[in-house]
Amino acid sequence: MRKALIVLCLVLAVCAIAAAGGKSEAAPVPASQKVEFLLNYTISADHSPYYIALDKGWYAEEGLDVNIIVGRGSGYSVQMVDTGRADLAIADAANPIVMRNDGAKIKIIGVVFDKIGNCAWFWKDSGIKTPQDLIGKTAALPATDGHKVMWPAFCKLVGIPVDSVRWINIDAAAKVPSLASRNCDVTFELFYTLPFYERALGKDKVGYFLWNDYGYDVYAHSYIAGDDAIKNKPDMLRKILKVNYRAWQYALEHQDEAIETLAKYHPINIDEYKASFTYMTELFKTDRYKNIGIGYIDPVRMKLTYDTVNEYQSKLSFPVEEAYDNSLLPNPMYKYNF
Repeated sequence: MRKALIVLCLVLAVCAIAAAGGKSEAAPVPASQKVEFLLNYTISADHSPYYIALDKGWYAEEGLDVNIIVGRGSGYSVQMVDTGRADLAIADAANPIVMRNDGAKIKIIGVVFDKIGNCAWFWKDSGIKTPQDLIGKTAALPATDGHKVMWPAFCKLVGIPVDSVRWINIDAAAKVPSLASRNCDVTFELFYTLPFYERALGKDKVGYFLWNDYGYDVYAHSYIAGDDAIKNKPDMLRKILKVNYRAWQYALEHQDEAIETLAKYHPINIDEYKASFTYMTELFKTDRYKNIGIGYIDPVRMKLTYDTVNEYQSKLSFPVEEAYDNSLLPNPMYKYNF
């Protein structure tokens, strides 16, 4: 009798569920928010953290459906954000500052590298050793490359004419091949690309100098977003910055895994990219990133960046406070305990 009663209760329960349409009482899963995230350039070691975040599901954990787009240069990044075709992008800081002055509605909302790694690359036998040796040479860069935007400021800082070089426009992936084939005398890229130039030119044949060695010490790689997104989608921007900086902290502490993860998504030379990542870590080794957090925007350094652009590149008509917004950074911030 007791058994029959239990069976009857089970049957009634099943019928009740069926009457309710067979639906469980679990809360509905909210739809993910689509985010278009544009990189600054073709795939390099510094893009590995974003693929770690994608691979480990960290964007999804925050309710974000992030589409990572390969970039074409800092100028292109600003254009895409300004026109609403990208929600977040990476660009050298001088680009959004200059282009905001020209009417682009964008701001810097976080920093990637705390040190500048901009570098001139050339053959050792070219006779080039200093910026003054670039006069009369041929330089190859994509039209929207950040170095091209920063070039007038660098020239004025080191005391050479802005028209010192003859420019050749190339594709974003053609820097190393252009120099290796001697189609140009010099190109510009970040210092941590050294392994790629050594492979193409020969380890003992690569010449270079850092812009920083000649007084150019400003912010470079930064996250940018549109004024409209900052106003209307601050939660989305906070979430993606939180994940990006979480991924940076993890990648810096698990370098081999970072590059191996990147290799799942893009065909790369793993050994070269691991070597490149090792050089890149030097751009994060500062007291600011150790004690305050990765991505911190130092107002003093931002003012120096603004003043460098204003004095050496183009006169600015807006206050430095309109160039950036630090309210979207993670709290607490992720730190690099190197």
